[in-house]
Amino acid sequence: MLKKIMSWVVCGGVAIAFGAGCNKSETKVDKPADKAEVKAADKTPGAPAVDPKAILVSVGNDKLTVGEADKQIKAMLGQNAGNISPEQMDAMMGRFRPQAAERFVMRSLLNQEADKRKIVVKDSDIDEAVAMIKERMPKDMTLETILEREKMTLAELRSNLTSEIRLKLLVESEVPTNTVASDEEINKFYTEKKENFVQPETVEARHILIMLDPKDTDAVKAEKKAKAVDLQKQLVAGADFAKLAKEHSADPGSKDNGGELGPFQRGKMVKEFEDAAFNQATNAIGPVVTTEYGYHIIQVTSHEASKTVPLAEVKEKLAAHLTQQKQKELFDGFMQKLKSAAKVTYSDLAKAQPEMPMMQMD
Repeated sequence: MLKKIMSWVVCGGVAIAFGAGCNKSETKVDKPADKAEVKAADKTPGAPAVDPKAILVSVGNDKLTVGEADKQIKAMLGQNAGNISPEQMDAMMGRFRPQAAERFVMRSLLNQEADKRKIVVKDSDIDEAVAMIKERMPKDMTLETILEREKMTLAELRSNLTSEIRLKLLVESEVPTNTVASDEEINKFYTEKKENFVQPETVEARHILIMLDPKDTDAVKAEKKAKAVDLQKQLVAGADFAKLAKEHSADPGSKDNGGELGPFQRGKMVKEFEDAAFNQATNAIGPVVTTEYGYHIIQVTSHEASKTVPLAEVKEKLAAHLTQQKQKELFDGFMQKLKSAAKVTYSDLAKAQPEMPMMQMD
């Protein structure tokens, strides 16, 4: 909770430095783990058989050990770690160690540069940050109760805020907060990528399905088709579509919702269904349509032709996207400059591993 609120307060300029991860819980990487912590990391089930004291990556005199990186990864996994098999944990360590290494390199380079520039955070800046944290607290909580739960003192909180705001000031000196995309850049992007702003033809429909079974005899098929034809006639006469769908449709995904299928584009339905839906008059009850699934009665409730979304409708989102892109380019250039001037040494364990399937983290 506290880390999340801290991120709201100080993430501003630092968000560029840490990308989308700025809203995630963060484990400090520039503080060496003590011997007990390293030992605990080494004993975690599923950890690769490597020396936890081995250096994963170094940036000048700053070093990150395998044990420290593994501890951070397990902290990131949180309660999910208990649901991961030893084999999966081994694979995840191999995948996440390079990310932990890059994060360490980034923070180390920024901290070292902040030291060179003698960037100092004023007490008033920390006071303001603490006040903002208090403002964002849930009504039933106080800063004191959260600090107690996190086993953190106010002095430690102020120290953490100092570190984060210091990096924020450094990043903002290289990537000014007033760096924004111009109207000319927005218009150019829209014109050159206009095909990306085309909305395809879309139909919204509902249906009733009388399902066929591969074992159905000709007599059973005829009986089912007769039922579909009878339902179609009732609908043409004004019967309640949703009621009949709920009573008679065999489509479990739509029957309880009145047969509603929601909007869909060409290529999303079987050909016979698609041809009927995209050529049927809006709100009309179409003739019975036969597909591999059975007999359908379709009613198209909306039909939107393909169109190009006007610039005015997407300009705000485009401006945000291009502004973020410009800021990232400035930050990447700054980081590359720092990295080129530093001595960064990666171990083999810090090198990217083959991709593994992503796991859902709640």
